[in-house]
Amino acid sequence: MDDFTPAAVGHNKGPMFDADVVDAFVKEATEIADAASEWAGVEIASDTKAGELKDFLDTARAKLKEIEDRRKAEKQPFLDAGRDVDTAFNRVKDIIEKAGKLAKAPLETYLKEQQRIAEERRRAEQEAARKAAEEAERERLIAERNRNAAAILEAEEKAKEAAEAAKVAAAPARAKVSSATGTGSNRTGLRTHRSAQITNINQAMLHYRGHADLAECITRLANADIRAAKGAKITIPGIDIIEEQKL
Repeated sequence: MDDFTPAAVGHNKGPMFDADVVDAFVKEATEIADAASEWAGVEIASDTKAGELKDFLDTARAKLKEIEDRRKAEKQPFLDAGRDVDTAFNRVKDIIEKAGKLAKAPLETYLKEQQRIAEERRRAEQEAARKAAEEAERERLIAERNRNAAAILEAEEKAKEAAEAAKVAAAPARAKVSSATGTGSNRTGLRTHRSAQITNINQAMLHYRGHADLAECITRLANADIRAAKGAKITIPGIDIIEEQKL
């Protein structure tokens, strides 16, 4: 019999990052934090002291870059593996989705024709209900002139039936198809998809002028233009350019 060694707990969690590297960075970060606490209470009174603090900040920034570079390097295998998984599964999904689009075209054609027929039937029923209501009203008026209670009652019943028929005919026509084998849980029909298309951007922006997303989008565009100016004078209508001195 072949030897069998059980897999260790957690074997299926995927590749792990180097924890020793992280621990080393934590130690260095703690040392930087301790030094920063001391520097935070120092009053700079000379260029020499200011230079020393600059050196410390440069060291901290360099360490940040080193940590970020290592983080990206450690994460890259996970990203690559994730992309490989997405590529493999998405390809299979694409095959089925494209096949579905090809196969559903005849069903869409059929349903549109059935809906056209149903809509014609609905309009004919509406017209018939309208004529029945007019006829019932004429009969009621004649019955009232003749003071014929039975005829009045009959005309009112016809008017009620015509109103019910008009109510039914007012419902939108919807053609649907059911599973031929009974395996489908729901009937399938055409659905109306609605989407926006800008025809007047000024009016649209005026409508959404109070929306936070619009303000965020405009701010993002304005900041991109400000960065592109690289310190040169720039004017953006409706935008104040805020300048702050930062280290």
